Amino acid sequence: MSEPRDERYDAIVVGSGLGGVSAGALLAKNGYKTLICEQGEGAGGLAHAFSRGPYTFDSAIRVLAEGEMIEALLRYLDVEDECTLTVIDPLYRVDMPDGFSLTANIGLEAFMESHIEQFPHEAAGIRSFFGLRRQMFLEAAQMPMQLDPRQLGDAMEKFPTLFKYRTATLQDVLNEHITDPKLQAVCCALWPYLAMPPSQLSFFAYSQFVGVLVDGPSYCLGTFQKLVDAFVTALERNGGELVVKTPVEAILVEDGKAAGVRLEGGREVRAPIVVSNADAKHTFDDLIGPDVMPSGFTKRLNRLKPSLSAVVLYGITKHDLSQYDPVHETFKYNHWDHAETWNDVLAAKPAGMSMSLMTMIDPDLAPPGETLIIITAVAPYDAPQPWPEIKDAYVDGLLAEFESVIPNLREHFELVTAGTPLTIERYTRNHRGATYGWDLRPQQIGSKRLPHKTPLEGLYLSGHWTEEGPASFRVILSGINTATAVLADAGTTDAIPSFKPDDIPGLAL
Repeated sequence: MSEPRDERYDAIVVGSGLGGVSAGALLAKNGYKTLICEQGEGAGGLAHAFSRGPYTFDSAIRVLAEGEMIEALLRYLDVEDECTLTVIDPLYRVDMPDGFSLTANIGLEAFMESHIEQFPHEAAGIRSFFGLRRQMFLEAAQMPMQLDPRQLGDAMEKFPTLFKYRTATLQDVLNEHITDPKLQAVCCALWPYLAMPPSQLSFFAYSQFVGVLVDGPSYCLGTFQKLVDAFVTALERNGGELVVKTPVEAILVEDGKAAGVRLEGGREVRAPIVVSNADAKHTFDDLIGPDVMPSGFTKRLNRLKPSLSAVVLYGITKHDLSQYDPVHETFKYNHWDHAETWNDVLAAKPAGMSMSLMTMIDPDLAPPGETLIIITAVAPYDAPQPWPEIKDAYVDGLLAEFESVIPNLREHFELVTAGTPLTIERYTRNHRGATYGWDLRPQQIGSKRLPHKTPLEGLYLSGHWTEEGPASFRVILSGINTATAVLADAGTTDAIPSFKPDDIPGLAL
């Protein structure tokens, strides 16, 4: 549907990423007449899938942590049968220079042993480093979503590890526990997932992200579009609507409160609650306007820095890859020093990269005998030369990098399509093609990001620009917390059960 049925709703959600559809489905479940407006051709945002001929591709999201939490949420929404999660094992392989390769198994003990086997002289450091991550989890799980300043002293005494490392970078903590620089490089091989090098990346953000993945990552069979569609089904079964190809032109403000939206073309649709799952800069600079929000909030918004973007290749091969004994995802580095890799990223050279063989997880994504491949590299929005001019050379170079994993890959790889940061910006409207919301330096995590409840009465935020940060399950968690905040402000308490497992950190940092 591309036109709302009615003129008035209880709540309108702008954008249908996972943070938007989860919030919308929960509001509808709790009796809110809810409308979700999506500017694209289909729901999902970065979780939207697309088909080309017999091939089906996830556009961006390819792994989900905390599958049990998501399944519990889907049961609550009565749509558990709408999608099927399958566990991914092993977690990944990392290929470093000089022929070094490590395959990381799932489960904390197996994951640590994968590293200890290669670096037995650092066994104690490996266990203390990952043990610290676990202690961070245990303390953070007890932290409230918001922390009153008067509670700060007690919290610092109760959670000493959390407060000691809350501003540490990943590299800071690696230096404290591990002496071998090669092991340091291997222990943080997943940093491209968060688009920041270890010297700048928040240890807290990295530990919470990797920690839940190590316990057992999941994939949604049939692509993550199935998960998006499950939320849409829940929305519609409870009287809500999704409209696509319906850009929101403005969020209406009347008497200092959110009052609905104006759609492209001029139609106004009213609601006392508006949830923006759209890009934060777009929300406040364009949809709201620069003079509506308090100056302090605007200054805070303008200080936040967006994450980098990515180049993504989508293609297939009919070549038999089993002879190379691949795993479903391989990270490839040309340097042991991640600072050098980061310099390559900023120079728009293929780096910070991984290759996913999606049919190893879900064979139905392509015809029998064919392998569906997605290659991703962290990339800057502002390249030294315009992306349209360097795209073809970059794509060829990125494929060449993975010929160390799959010999002669370029000869038998059939490119279906490729996207640059400009492509991501066009399809998602994310500021500068940011794929992770705000970047994940220590000064931009937890409560340093944007709150769900804004200073404008009736306006709420959901998605990776908010306190939970990026990653598929965390933006779903943001949707849960956004819906919970709406209901709490309406005086409805405990309407939505807690789906947060004990090892998902709090956000008061």
